[in-house]
Amino acid sequence: MARLITFVSLLFLPLSVLAEPYSGGIKMADASSIWRLFLALAFLMILIPLVIWGLKRLQGLQHKLSKSEIQIIASQSIGTKEKLILVEVQGKRLLLGSTPQSITCLNEFEANANQFAELMNEQLANEK
Repeated sequence: MARLITFVSLLFLPLSVLAEPYSGGIKMADASSIWRLFLALAFLMILIPLVIWGLKRLQGLQHKLSKSEIQIIASQSIGTKEKLILVEVQGKRLLLGSTPQSITCLNEFEANANQFAELMNEQLANEK
């Protein structure tokens, strides 16, 4: 069985390897192929993060260029799974509270007014 494995493995060896005597070191062609391998690996290690970064930029650009009726103006996390989201829909801004179980409309503002800033300043003044 061992002879059969040796014979089959010898069939797949290049004939030039069998014809040349062993010189005891690395040949120049082998050293250059190792350097080419390292350069290709370094190129891929640089290329992969660049492609990921580019895809993220394109995804962000796609969201900005979309002609959706709903636009997310701002989002603020207030807990591990809770958020406040300021959304603009048909000329009105809605302040939404989002939890894993529900989404609640907390307040409604005009899109061009500074009602939100005034309301926050009012609340801060009342707390003092």
